[in-house]
Amino acid sequence: MNGMKQNYRILMIMFARGLLLGSALIGSRGTALAAVKVIEDTPAQPPTKTFSPFVIYADDANGVPYAPTGWMGNKSAIGFNDRCTDDPHSGATCVKVEYKAAADWGGIVWQDPPNDWGDKDGGHNLTGASKLTFWAHGAAGGEKVEFYFGVIKSEKPFSDSDTGRITVILTKDWKQYTIDLTGKNLTRIKTGFGWSLAGQGKPVTFYLDDIRYE
Repeated sequence: MNGMKQNYRILMIMFARGLLLGSALIGSRGTALAAVKVIEDTPAQPPTKTFSPFVIYADDANGVPYAPTGWMGNKSAIGFNDRCTDDPHSGATCVKVEYKAAADWGGIVWQDPPNDWGDKDGGHNLTGASKLTFWAHGAAGGEKVEFYFGVIKSEKPFSDSDTGRITVILTKDWKQYTIDLTGKNLTRIKTGFGWSLAGQGKPVTFYLDDIRYE
């Protein structure tokens, strides 16, 4: 009998020690877990995409994205030389434009594909550009010229996604002009640049250089 009581006390002591040890382990584990700093994975942000200058005309242009093939109005009165060496704004050449009639009107549009007025797929996605810039000057000064992009209307199968234009009075000195593209839909621009003018009572000559989207 005494042996059984002794064994019972031993079992109870071992049981109590087990409870104490378990509590200590749980407490220490909880403390360790509490000390661990949880680091949440932050999704990587995509890099900001910047718009690289899209050159329509410049001596250092890489290829020709648009062709000056859309002649309009009194075509026979238009003179065009895109390899003119008369005092370019930069590089070795510029564009020389002549309208040799005193009346009527004329103009040229830079197109992609060439010679297309909206019947063929093409154009360029210029999303991200904030402005269309170009340099120009008149031979005499005072020449009134309209400059623009996006002339193909929505009734054509392949139209320009947007349009913009400015009318300027040219000076004899080179000057940079800007067409603001804020809020424009530039997903498909088939006619990237153009000019037109009305007859001004005498022949008109002006020059263009460094035409680009920025």
